[in-house]
Amino acid sequence: MNVKASMKKQVITVLDTDDLGTAARQFVKHHVGMLPVINAEGKLVGVLQLRDLLNLVLPDFTRLMEDFDFVNSFGAANDIQPSKEQVAKKVSEVMEEAVCVQDDCGLNRAFALLHRHNLTDLPVVDAEYCLVGIASRVDVGTAMLKAWEIVSGDQA
Repeated sequence: MNVKASMKKQVITVLDTDDLGTAARQFVKHHVGMLPVINAEGKLVGVLQLRDLLNLVLPDFTRLMEDFDFVNSFGAANDIQPSKEQVAKKVSEVMEEAVCVQDDCGLNRAFALLHRHNLTDLPVVDAEYCLVGIASRVDVGTAMLKAWEIVSGDQA
């Protein structure tokens, strides 16, 4: 079985020319943790993670300190809002390089990429690099499990 058979075909995306405010609204509206970033031709050009936006308002000490488990509350830092300049940045300025697979990719390879890069979602592209779907760790994992005899009930 390949990833195309287990992926979701309806994918929430943002354009590389959108601003971060638009992306933030997509995260909230659709309750997702990652948005594939496409260009005007529908080609995958990157990914924007929820953490990329949240990092805009994290206190500096969270990047500097190795252990802040002893901090019960970040106090006034909990109410920090991103600046208008930060929200106006284009998605292309903040996005990460996309780890993706082609739609004919096998499930084992897809799962290995999800595991190796510690991802929960994997964009799926066609031969022209146009986004055609997204496969989550759960999508891929459960598709793999379906082939197991203990799941299909074909136990000896």
